[in-house]
Amino acid sequence: MNAVRKAISRLPKVGITQSFSLAHPHFAASMVVLAAFIGMFLAPGITNSYGIFEEEYENLYSNTNSTTAAAGSSSKNSLSPAIAIGAVHLGTNYLFTTVAGVLCERIGMGLTTFIGGLLVGAGMFAAGFCTKVWQLVLAQGVLAGAGIGTIFIIVSTIPTSWFSKNQGFLIGVVHSGSGVGGLVLAPLTRFLINRYSLSGALKILGLILVIGIALVSLGMATKPDELIDREDEDNIDMVASMDDVCSSSTSDGGSSGCVSVNKVTSMAKKRMSVRSFGVRDVHSTKGVLKSQEFWYLNIAVMLAEASFYVVLFFLPVYSIGIGLTSEQGALIAGVANGATIIGRITIGYIADLAGNINMFLVTHVFVTMSCFFLWFPAKSFIIMIVFACTFGLFAGSLTPMVPLCSVTLFGQNGLANNVGLLGIGMVLTTSGAPVIARLFYEKLGQNGAGYGTVALFCGGIYFLATLSIFALRICVSRNPWAKI
Repeated sequence: MNAVRKAISRLPKVGITQSFSLAHPHFAASMVVLAAFIGMFLAPGITNSYGIFEEEYENLYSNTNSTTAAAGSSSKNSLSPAIAIGAVHLGTNYLFTTVAGVLCERIGMGLTTFIGGLLVGAGMFAAGFCTKVWQLVLAQGVLAGAGIGTIFIIVSTIPTSWFSKNQGFLIGVVHSGSGVGGLVLAPLTRFLINRYSLSGALKILGLILVIGIALVSLGMATKPDELIDREDEDNIDMVASMDDVCSSSTSDGGSSGCVSVNKVTSMAKKRMSVRSFGVRDVHSTKGVLKSQEFWYLNIAVMLAEASFYVVLFFLPVYSIGIGLTSEQGALIAGVANGATIIGRITIGYIADLAGNINMFLVTHVFVTMSCFFLWFPAKSFIIMIVFACTFGLFAGSLTPMVPLCSVTLFGQNGLANNVGLLGIGMVLTTSGAPVIARLFYEKLGQNGAGYGTVALFCGGIYFLATLSIFALRICVSRNPWAKI
């Protein structure tokens, strides 16, 4: 173990230096937020665009295309092996959020981000040379998925360490990067495929990702303890001075000034406590795992995240299935990603006012209703666009709400590790849900029973997730008006 520690200590430091952060704290914080936004644009953005690749792999590797005409009728109901690529990609993605959460505490967030960039770039570039499904599973599924998961856990949580106020808005801005990425990268991927073929598009995207994430890693840094201590000392001084003012005001017979002072004092104390403590006084991984709030949150995130990517993956294929063109399908997927941009920023801002867990519940009620009442009966381009807007607006808030709810429950300390723990359960659901949805699509949809089975499947998963969030809300507070 000593040899390992010495080897780790010799690794190069990547990211904003501590001396720079101490000398220019506001500029350093701005660089971290910008770098995190670009990281979300590139890494999760390429995952949100996977529906374009799914369409291509469906055409290349579907059993219905690889069999003879005589055997076509018997193989029509078999599951396309191409779905394994996306399923493994998502599963590995969430598995490595847990690994990266531990790794960044050992070697730093900058170097961990850089390693993630090498993995995702190498995986996408290697996929350009693959000709078999199992090869793509290893390259785009395992290697690229591991890189994206490594990057995601860092860029999605690091901004909260720099800001104690308006965290919902800031996290929403950063996480909107994945929506911008999906909006831009989905049509870009389609253009590159049409221009340079599928293999050429994969190689180009691989180069873009490895260079882009390398630059992002230079802007990664946690807030130095010296800055945190300095802010806490300022808050303590403010609390002490306000208490003195309140005491002198009371002795002079005044009370109105004391009321406003007490309000300021409580705000200062809250600002200090939110960094380290949530509504549950838990200070270790073991304590987090023992809390029932963690498991309610875990179940909700497992289900909702799996359904979210099923929708994004299947929108292009689903659109073609109801008679739309591939260009319209790509546009619908792009609109859904674009709507997440507005949703993440707007809902993050509202969460600062109404409470993180409250907004988490409200948004998933609307997502569930949109699957049942918009997507399921949709048979036209206009209705699909309306669904894409509604879904993106509310469902896109999931990724920023997860770290925000974790901060509300367990505080800022250990945030990356706590969010990473949620990734363990998502490995199973995000790997299995696309396969199950694909079974519904191929076994029922292509037999004339309609494509709505996928919509009902996703709506059902979202309904169960909503129930788990409701249980979490009741567990934290039974007061319906409490800001939680």
